[in-house]
Amino acid sequence: MSDIDTPQEIFESNCSTNSEPFALQNLGNFMEPEFSENCIVIIDPGMQIHNRAYAIVRYEGDMYFRQYLERGHKRFLVCLNAQHDDIELIGEYEVVGCVVQQKQRKQKPLHYYHLNRITKEMDFTVSGKIKEK
Repeated sequence: MSDIDTPQEIFESNCSTNSEPFALQNLGNFMEPEFSENCIVIIDPGMQIHNRAYAIVRYEGDMYFRQYLERGHKRFLVCLNAQHDDIELIGEYEVVGCVVQQKQRKQKPLHYYHLNRITKEMDFTVSGKIKEK
């Protein structure tokens, strides 16, 4: 039997520390309907967090997959599923990375950042979109 018992221990033991994107499985219904339970999300640890980004954040010893929201000078981790409470970020927290893509069984991957052909900047969308060719 493995000495790793919790999702946080698995996350910490299997992820590299260089800024390479990595995959995680979404557990729970906290982020439904946009992210279904057991979908795979691709995290980019080099992506800067911004208002409304989907992010993996370490706070008070726990790891959260939530939407990051700024309301005035306050910062929150928000579940898309209204059955769960928001978390106000007070004090220190660590942004592990932002979700750049998700993949659900038998569906095309959805991307949350797209190259704007006019400005050449990466545009964020709250609802994932299939990548244009």
